[in-house]
Formats: sequence, C-alpha cells, structure tokens
Amino acid sequence: MNILLNYILKFLYFITARIYYSKITVLNLEKVPTKAPLLIAINHSNAFLDGVMIALQTKQPVWFLARGDVFEKPLAAKILNAIGIAPIYRMQDSIENTEKNKEVFNRCYQILDQNQSIAIFPEGNCERESKLRPLKKGTARIAHGALQSFKTNKALYITCVGLNYDDPDNFNSEVLINFNAPIEVNKYFDASTPLDSKDALKLTNDIESSMNEVMYNVHQNENHQLFHFIKRNFLSILTGNKKSEKHEFEQVKKLADKINTNQTQVEALKNLTMPYQLLLNHHQLREKYITKYLVNGKFIIDYILFLFLLIPAIPALLLNSWPYFIALKIAKKTAKKVEFFSSVNIGAAGILYFLWYIVLLILFAAFLPFIKAVMLVIVLHFSGIIALHLASQFRAIKSHFKISRLSKIEKENILNNRMICVEAIQKFVQP
Repeated sequence: MNILLNYILKFLYFITARIYYSKITVLNLEKVPTKAPLLIAINHSNAFLDGVMIALQTKQPVWFLARGDVFEKPLAAKILNAIGIAPIYRMQDSIENTEKNKEVFNRCYQILDQNQSIAIFPEGNCERESKLRPLKKGTARIAHGALQSFKTNKALYITCVGLNYDDPDNFNSEVLINFNAPIEVNKYFDASTPLDSKDALKLTNDIESSMNEVMYNVHQNENHQLFHFIKRNFLSILTGNKKSEKHEFEQVKKLADKINTNQTQVEALKNLTMPYQLLLNHHQLREKYITKYLVNGKFIIDYILFLFLLIPAIPALLLNSWPYFIALKIAKKTAKKVEFFSSVNIGAAGILYFLWYIVLLILFAAFLPFIKAVMLVIVLHFSGIIALHLASQFRAIKSHFKISRLSKIEKENILNNRMICVEAIQKFVQP
C-alpha cells in the first residue's frame, strides 16, 4: 500500500462524500480497536463505495479484498495494490484459484500480524437490498489462518459494521454507519489445531448476529419499499421529540424488526399507505414538499434562499458544472447494475473535480500570483457547493409551483390520503 496515495485519496473522497451526502452519521466508532489485528466485516449494498465509507472513518489504513478478475490487467493490479486492495479469487471459476488464494491469505496474515486492518464483505456479493444476506465462511477461515500464522500470541478482533443508506443514488441523501463491539477471535479457535467446521460455523453465526444488530435488516424484498417510504418521509413519527442519532437508529431498527414479524399487519399498512404513495408519484411530488407547502403553507423562505444563493453560485454554474454532468453520464453509461451507480458517479466526480481544479490552478497561476490563484480555486470550490444547494432550492420552488397549480379537489384528495397514511403508520409503530 502506498500510504501517501492512500491519504490523498482519503482526503479527496472525504470532501466528495461530505458534499454528495447531506448527512453522514457515525455511531460507536470508539469501539473499533486501533492497535491490534482487525478484520472489519461490512454489509455490501453499494459496490466499492462501501469500502470508501469505512476507510473514511477509521484512523488506521484499511486493506480491502476485491474480486480477482479486476486484477487481470497489470496496470489495474498495480493501481489497486497501491491503494490497498488485494485480490480474492472464487474457487468455482478455476482450480488454479485455490493456489492463488493461498498467496492472498498469506499476505492477509502478514498484514494482520503487523496490527493492521482488513475489510471483508462476508455476504460475498453486492446487492442493493436493505437486508443481511447469508454469510460465507471465508471470514472465519482467514481469522483462523491468521491466528496460526502469528509470530507471537496476540489477540485478533472482528468488528462488524452496518452501512445503512437512505437513498444512495440521489444527491443529498443520508447514510448511517454503525460499528459494533469487537469479537475476540481467540475465544473460538485453538491456533495449534486445524480449523474445526463447528467452530467456524459458530463464529460465522456470531458475526451474522453482530452485523444484524448494527443495520436495518428487512428480510423480505417486497417490504423494502414500504420501509424506506416510512423512514424517509415520516421519521418524526418514529422518533417523537427525542432527536439523538442513537435513538433514531434504535427506532428505525424497531420499525424494520416489526415489519419482519407480522406480515398480516404489513399488508394492511401497505393497502392504507399505497394510495398516498401513488398520488405522490402521479404528481411527481415528495412528501416533504406536501408537508411544507400544503400542510404548513411555508414557502417564502425558499424563494428568498434561492435569490440569496443565485449570485455566489454563478461562477460555479459557468465554470464548475461540467465535471458533475460528465460523472453523471459516465455512471449512467457504465454502471450495469443499480448498486454500482452511486459508486461510479461519486468516484468519477471526485477524480474529475480534482483534475479540473489542477487545470484551473495552472491557468490562474499563469496570469496571477500563485497565492491568489489558489484562493480563486478555493472560492470556486465553495461556489460549487453553493450551486448544489441552489439546485435543491430550485427543486423546492419547482415543487411549490406544481402544488399551487393543483385544483382544490386534487389538494383535498392528497391531504385526505395523507391523513389516512399518517394514522396507519402511527397505529402500526405504536408499542
């Protein structure tokens, strides 16, 4: 791993992620061991961005394991190794992969013996789902092998992490990253004996339980849409007056657990909330704008904010927009599966803006003192952030126009169905 390159990329994507997501909540980071060998087990729903989000939070550099086929080209392999990504090969693809993985595992053992960290996705594949899929036993095998390889008798830990995305493909969405207390691997294995399948299964089951505790785990795919509809639009019903981030996670977790336990009530809730959801889709509106403009009648402040942000956003609108649209185009063209979209979009945007700012710095420095050129680039960066907020205000004003053009009957229909929806959710979540 190239430490300098790792920190440069970490800084670059720290800024990019903080701009893309309106809120990144991190819980229990203090539970992560920092001076011991560590495996980080992560649920996998958002491609390589899952690894980036974890790497941005940890103090120590983190190695990652990725599918071996992406290492086939020498240049790609060199770059991936430089940023701390090692290959892992699937046994079903080729018998030769068994020997290749022995080399990979030995490398993992060396990394862990140096008190470093390796991130693993125990589910084995990436799917855009708000649930925990069955875990593979590879994490237990690596853990046992590491204990056997250690030169001294030291403790090995596994920390489980829940990545809980709100709406990962859309700008201004939220993500909650929740760390659990570490599992001490030494309690499961005797390093002097071969791996016992029962011990491996026990550790795998405990990893699964630990991961389940820190993530929103909705078992049935057909219930994901209902879960996210309630979470995104009616979070205040779940949390009440208490606004702490830990309380929010606990209440949303309870919602997921309740959806898992009573399918009859879930189907009844779907029937009562679906008419309102269909109305929102039909009019291309979001619940937050219905609440703001139709229920509370508050809209003046959005027009004032739009006018206030317009002038400082002009430099970015003229000079800073093209990397954003090119990154979006790249993501739409190259992301074959939905779970890869936001990763490609954010990854491309971060690199393009970095290169664009270097070009601008060179151009400005050709005509101005270097310090002034740097200040102009910084100003342009903040103008870009303002432009993104301006776009949000524009969407709000556009929604207000749509609502104001609705007929009285249409407005009453929306409000009546919203009232039925709210009452049904309140009844469902009550103790």
